[in-house]
Amino acid sequence: MHGTIFQLEEKPLRFEEDFACEEDFYDDFVKVIADYVNEDIDRDAEIRYFVEYLKKYKEIMYDPQEYSIIFPKGFREEYFSERFFNLKKFVQELTLEEFSTDSTKVWILKNLINEKYGIYIYSRQSSWITFDEFVRCNLKEGQKYYIGTVLDYHF
Repeated sequence: MHGTIFQLEEKPLRFEEDFACEEDFYDDFVKVIADYVNEDIDRDAEIRYFVEYLKKYKEIMYDPQEYSIIFPKGFREEYFSERFFNLKKFVQELTLEEFSTDSTKVWILKNLINEKYGIYIYSRQSSWITFDEFVRCNLKEGQKYYIGTVLDYHF
């Protein structure tokens, strides 16, 4: 299976050394989350996919000239809304036996809270985190983010 890592920075990426590369993931991402990461992908196609994916939650502002994105006010709540209500329903139906074993339902529960094998965000300040963690803890609604490197990862 494959996932995508998007580098998002609060300041424009102006120099080659500002962009992440495969080697930035060798020490802690590879072998923990992924088997490998790969730079050889269609960056523009992956960014278009990412932008379309985000629009299903709230209309984001994307500037393809400067590769920047702004998450509007309310994005966080809209992003988590459906999963929150699914989580509440799921927990209500979960049995103690299912919860106390290593069942598929425990895996589903964890992924409703923090999707481990989905989109990852990388920044020079915070290294790599799941998109869910980024939205919960790091996202500043209204802040402009600049898209740098886009990597594929295999898990």
